[in-house]
Amino acid sequence: MLVGTGMESTEETIQFTNQVAKRGADCALVVTPSYFKGSMKPQVLYDHFVAVAESSQIGILIYNVPQFTGINLEPEWVAKLSEHPNVIGVKDSSGNIGQLSEIIRLSQKGFAVFVGSAPVFFPALCVGAVGGILAVANVVPQECVRIQTLFKEKKFENARISQGRLTPLANAVTTKYGIGGLKMAMDLAGYFGGDPRSPLKRPEKNIEEELKRHLLRLKG
Repeated sequence: MLVGTGMESTEETIQFTNQVAKRGADCALVVTPSYFKGSMKPQVLYDHFVAVAESSQIGILIYNVPQFTGINLEPEWVAKLSEHPNVIGVKDSSGNIGQLSEIIRLSQKGFAVFVGSAPVFFPALCVGAVGGILAVANVVPQECVRIQTLFKEKKFENARISQGRLTPLANAVTTKYGIGGLKMAMDLAGYFGGDPRSPLKRPEKNIEEELKRHLLRLKG
């Protein structure tokens, strides 16, 4: 069980991380603090993650998602953090394969590098990512598992084709329609998505038809 525990302050992040540890979480996903982004220099972020790792009862993964935070943790700093025994991995959602490849190359052996951007899932596996933590997996988990299984079986062309089939839906439930689109797609796939919390909105009815078409193409 991986739980997101990143807060804006180091102390709150530590408290929340240890709360979920007591409730049985296996590890924590800690996003880069970003509200005072002008002050979030690399050394400041490094010190933050080390402090959390030192005080956490469970292993932590760094969460790098610059499109939301406005902060990108560079590969050399991720690599420095990988030297800490309680910083066990990273979820990089930048979508930048070059950056992901550098993180893998520079980091300590055994440091788990996950990709967080589904449209580059297959390329990420090709450069050494151990897996993906993907929004679209809430809608079509079997399609995401299929890509990783095909890759492990060295059926690379089939994996590439599956990636091409997945990408339109993945884009629709992230960059195009956001959380509202993701929740709507989950409902359409037979899961429970529900409505997003305000101020986010559920997409218009015509978007539902588009998402249905994406899902039908994956079933075909």
